[in-house]
Amino acid sequence: MKICLLSYHCCPFSLIGGDGVGGMNVYIKELSAALAEFPDVRIDIFTRRQSPARKRIKVVSPRLRVIHLKSGPVKSLDRRELYEYLPEFIENLVEFILAEKEPYDLVYSHYWLSGLAGEWIKYRFDLPLVHTFHTLAFLKKQVLEGGEHEYRNTAERHLARVADRVISSSREEKGSLTREFGISAGKLGVIYPGVNKALFCPVPGEELPSCTESEACLLYVGRIEPVKGLMDIAAAMGVLKDRAPELFARLCLKVIGGGHLGQEDFRANGEIARIRESLGAQGLESKVQFLGSMPQEELKRFYSAAEALVVPSLYESFGLVVVEALACGTPVLVSKIGKMQSIVKDGCTGFSFRPNDPASLAACLQYFFAHKDSLWSPERIRSDVTERFSWDRTAGQTFRVMEGLVKNHVKGATTRLPRGGTLRPA
Repeated sequence: MKICLLSYHCCPFSLIGGDGVGGMNVYIKELSAALAEFPDVRIDIFTRRQSPARKRIKVVSPRLRVIHLKSGPVKSLDRRELYEYLPEFIENLVEFILAEKEPYDLVYSHYWLSGLAGEWIKYRFDLPLVHTFHTLAFLKKQVLEGGEHEYRNTAERHLARVADRVISSSREEKGSLTREFGISAGKLGVIYPGVNKALFCPVPGEELPSCTESEACLLYVGRIEPVKGLMDIAAAMGVLKDRAPELFARLCLKVIGGGHLGQEDFRANGEIARIRESLGAQGLESKVQFLGSMPQEELKRFYSAAEALVVPSLYESFGLVVVEALACGTPVLVSKIGKMQSIVKDGCTGFSFRPNDPASLAACLQYFFAHKDSLWSPERIRSDVTERFSWDRTAGQTFRVMEGLVKNHVKGATTRLPRGGTLRPA
């Protein structure tokens, strides 16, 4: 089986934590590597070229390649700008596929922009289309107004109809898709993401980043944008400054994400500037250290050193950083949303708090430091999550979906081009 996998707006091998570079990258990178281990599976990941330094074709393994296609300026762009360059990406993608000696059997698209390209490839080459949304505009709008492309919600509703199969990352998201888009049970399936237990594991003390004995070190990992709720941690620390001064004196927060530290993408991040302004107004600058984005291989050291990972998101489709931290034996404090609240077993592997509620988070922090010794041991925390989530399991379930679609696909049934034959997305 030869798979055409589309990740238009970001390369899965980009540095995690920058604008538009997060859990989806990890998902595609890990899932593709696991799928490429199946006999006779070959995968080409198509993405937009963002840097002149990147080779057009990156060979990851004998059966896995990443192809960077020209689509607009060869530089990083805001996701809201990328829609305008999608026709060029589709045109170059079609040209590449026509030049290949062997046709693809299936197209698998990720995120709405890739889905629009995937629809074109589905009809142009008569292929079944599998799609994963990762995040959804109508769910983000419920917690945060603005910031999304004007066509996104319409495009996602359209993709729910034209995709042959939709893979969701949680039962919670599946329920939302069914209610909002009316996707039939036969088209929509739940396959949980995994965790790389070889990469994420407890790190010996001598290899940990330094924290003084007086510090109660918390960790945040992820993109820095309003929907991730990082501002709520700063506000919660302000609450503790008055409510629990002894705990506040010991607290510190390390923040990983937001772009390359000291470089333009980090300096241009408006949410970082907003958080820093709030910290300064509350006299909390010394309590928070921004470390910028870093390679995944480095994260386990910080997960292992932290007292807890704090995930204050207002919306998440799954929450990969949660399972990564747990695989390192580190407790997680998580907002009560979506799948995350069932990944974390309250009172055993961490605690939860109300989203968008700094007072609730502050109370959770107090409760955690008063009761952290009652949580499971790091070894048991790790075994609990690695037994429930693995990329091998994710890949096996995904492969069976794809295999069924390819076997049952009737050639000639998918012949029309989308939207009257124009490359301009709807």
